Amino acid sequence: MPPVIINFVAAQSGTGKTTLLEKLIAELTARGLKVAALKGEVHHYNLDIPGKDTWRFAQAGAAVVGMTTPEKYILIGRAPSTGGTAAAVSKLQEFDFIFIEGGKSSPYPKIEVVRGAVNRQPLLPEGVIAVASDLADLPLPPGLPLFRLDDAAGLARFICDRFLPPAGGEPELTHFDKAGRPRMVDISEKEITRREAYAAGEVAMAPATLARIKAGTVAKGDVLAVAQVAAIMAVKETGRLIPMAHPLNISAVEVDFNLNEAESKVEIGVRVKLTGQTGVEMEALTGVSAAALTIYDMCKAIDKNMVIQNIRLIEKKGGRSGHFRRE
Repeated sequence: MPPVIINFVAAQSGTGKTTLLEKLIAELTARGLKVAALKGEVHHYNLDIPGKDTWRFAQAGAAVVGMTTPEKYILIGRAPSTGGTAAAVSKLQEFDFIFIEGGKSSPYPKIEVVRGAVNRQPLLPEGVIAVASDLADLPLPPGLPLFRLDDAAGLARFICDRFLPPAGGEPELTHFDKAGRPRMVDISEKEITRREAYAAGEVAMAPATLARIKAGTVAKGDVLAVAQVAAIMAVKETGRLIPMAHPLNISAVEVDFNLNEAESKVEIGVRVKLTGQTGVEMEALTGVSAAALTIYDMCKAIDKNMVIQNIRLIEKKGGRSGHFRRE
């Protein structure tokens, strides 16, 4: 799932949106959630001052410029075709929530902040899911939740209950529709991000078979070279082999082999990279499987007792679920 994006809006400045967001971010972060916050509808900022280094880098054509300290960083990028908000969101896909201060006309859900000292009539733009206010008598449509302006904990519970799966609940099986029939997941609304996956597996064999692979004396040819080509081809064809996998434009495939003589096996690793809308775990796993099967095919005439085993995902990066690394 992509991150949940919520706009926090108000009739004008001075309503306390920033203070509410500060408390809300602290509440959600304390729950172990990853939150990004953006200031929206800003017409200019003074970080990229003409004549300064970052400005000069951008003028020279750098797509992104930035500044870093030992603990922090600031990045500035150009996005004339999509707009700054969309470009920023596309780079924050590993977060649970993205909060945007401002954006009354955005397509995302909105929480409106109403402060009695500033205005007593809510705007209620399209997409409002809740209101936070210091007024208890606001004229709100039936069913629209009203939270106290200082009740960040209650608002955090509301947001988690509405947008996150129940704690301890089983993960959603996305390849089945509500009727239980198989389906290909719709990724058309997902943002394009960098994805990567690394999978591994093994082919256990007789020591004499491993020795012949190492020496290059197997009758059918260079076993590992052929297995490498098979892994790359399988990665590119995963969308045809796995029923609900999407056909993907793979960016890179890396295949590595280790001849483990102590345990008499060939260890296989496949790393797949992509800039796209879905992950490449299946591609990496399929690549390992094809390499293992190819090794078996190349050597079966001399060792039919070979065992293909322990095919598993080692690591994945990118996407809604973030970074996974097998212990």
